[in-house]
Amino acid sequence: MSNIQPWKVAEKRGKKENRVPPFAPSENEQEFYKKYLKSVSEDKELPKSALILGATPEVRDAAIELGAESTAVDISREMMDKFSSLMEYNGHSLDKQIVNNWLEMDFPESYFGIVIGDASFNNLTSKKHNLQLLEICSRIIAKQGFLILRQVIYPKENKGYNDVLKLVKDFRNKKIGWRDFYIELRFNIFRDKVYDEETFQYDGKKNYELIEELYNKNIINEKEQALVNRFRNDVTNTFYPEEEFIKMIEEQGFKQLEDFHDKPYKFFDYLFMMVFQKK
Repeated sequence: MSNIQPWKVAEKRGKKENRVPPFAPSENEQEFYKKYLKSVSEDKELPKSALILGATPEVRDAAIELGAESTAVDISREMMDKFSSLMEYNGHSLDKQIVNNWLEMDFPESYFGIVIGDASFNNLTSKKHNLQLLEICSRIIAKQGFLILRQVIYPKENKGYNDVLKLVKDFRNKKIGWRDFYIELRFNIFRDKVYDEETFQYDGKKNYELIEELYNKNIINEKEQALVNRFRNDVTNTFYPEEEFIKMIEEQGFKQLEDFHDKPYKFFDYLFMMVFQKK
């Protein structure tokens, strides 16, 4: 699978009407972020600075609202500009914006009290790059500081669909919503065909080709295909099994404190919010 990671989703992701779960943190997930941002703001030993891996507007606003310097780093100028335009505190003195590759960040040691990544590690193309970013985070997070990640992860007990016909039937019978329909087609139904269990790489391009086949075979209709294509992103991602992801991070000098899954949608089974503390 390719190690090149194009990023051409700013036009879709940067629209206010598209800031809905799972493509943006839910209200409860935002509150979870705020809980730890508040801990940093109240801890006299931690730097009042937050690094945002990406341009996620909701998280940047939350950091600034609590008085923390918010430094957003994103590789795309377009993504940064579009997401910044959605912020309440865009242009605030605490709103720092850097267009750069995460793997090339060079902040001082222990500069941040907290680092937040909203699906950030998923967007790297290899375990090698995930480890590089974790090493950087370990260096720039102060002792007892936090690393909070919202990730698509394969849970220990996967209770997802393995029959595409049943998935389509349940969706048409309104037993599941469009978000659940989307995430099952994108991350679970074709897992055995597009996911490498050894490298943790997930071929999004091939995934969409298989979804296209469902449409050509009249298994899904035009409207259903459009729902899945709404946030189309033909890239290679990395998705980890739950235990592998925790192990990878804890080996870099962190300890897991807790995780959180919002409700009521089924897709939150795959969306892990995890908090780690720097030892």
